[in-house]
Amino acid sequence: MEFSNTKPHVALLSSPAHLTPMVELGKRLVTYQNVKVTTFVTSFLGSAATISRMVQSAQSEKLFDVIQLPPADISGLISPGQTGLASLPAVVRVSEPAFRSAISALETPPTALVAHVYAVDCLGIADELKIPKFVYMSSHAWYLALFLYVPILDKNVGGELGDDDQKEPFVLPGCTPVRPEDLPDPMLVQTKNNYLELIRMATEIPKADGILVNTWEELQPTTLAALRDDKLLGSVAKAPIFPIGPVTAEGAVGSKSELSGWLDKQPNESVLYISFGSMGALSLEQMTELAWGLELSQQRFIWVVRPPTTKTGIGSVPKFGFDVNDTSTYLPEGFMSRTHGKGLVVPQWAPQQWIANDRLAAVR
Repeated sequence: MEFSNTKPHVALLSSPAHLTPMVELGKRLVTYQNVKVTTFVTSFLGSAATISRMVQSAQSEKLFDVIQLPPADISGLISPGQTGLASLPAVVRVSEPAFRSAISALETPPTALVAHVYAVDCLGIADELKIPKFVYMSSHAWYLALFLYVPILDKNVGGELGDDDQKEPFVLPGCTPVRPEDLPDPMLVQTKNNYLELIRMATEIPKADGILVNTWEELQPTTLAALRDDKLLGSVAKAPIFPIGPVTAEGAVGSKSELSGWLDKQPNESVLYISFGSMGALSLEQMTELAWGLELSQQRFIWVVRPPTTKTGIGSVPKFGFDVNDTSTYLPEGFMSRTHGKGLVVPQWAPQQWIANDRLAAVR
């Protein structure tokens, strides 16, 4: 990114449940790029206390300003059974007037806007302010490729993407194909709001002046090349691609070097990585079964956890702001001590770049 000002001022807009990626991005812009940053926070109605604690934590280092927008009430927009992906852009849309007012009132006008991928509805405000606009994909390049290509799959496939009759992998030009059973839940059923929102967001992303993605050239060179090639996915992405990773949350549980150090001591292809994504959750019974399975298997593991919910799957409401070290209420008694040295339990926002480590045996 290039700006004319000697001290650029970048406005960051988070989507609900994705404050941490924007905070970490802000830290790097301030620390390494000498950029002034203001981060705007969107949230669900009822999550104000948790978000306030996260905001206070983000402000504690005094690297940049954080402005918490009023929590959005989306009860009239999203039915109780559709609280997954569709709820995120709904919150952003409700928060748009407050965001427009807040960003326009900044004492130092921003020179660019970076919106989280689930907050693309507010990109038009950058046009109003006549400043460049960027989208931040806090996941990796292959997911960005799949995300952008779903509207084309939607047109080419004459049925549900997860249809039982679909046996062959879906081809992503220049990228690793994806098996139907490996598609993220929101991409499976076209008639659900989650899918329709995904399609809409995928068509908005290419309107940006650039796409920031949490990866680096050496990790995903083929996928990045495909996203830049007009004969492959470049014709879909349209905007320039900027790999800026790894952007990870540091210090949530132990340090990055401590966690990486543990991995480096394990044999190659010996560690099972278990994660259910940012919007997946397990019940207490499921977590207990998984914990016992890991312990009895004697398998080395890294388990990305959060407290259980009463509802499982993509429709569950994630819980944020918990003390991940207090596992006594949702893991079997003594599990942590019995698996000490054999596995690691880490928080939901722990570094996802472990997937590139050659010690890992599998990714789930």
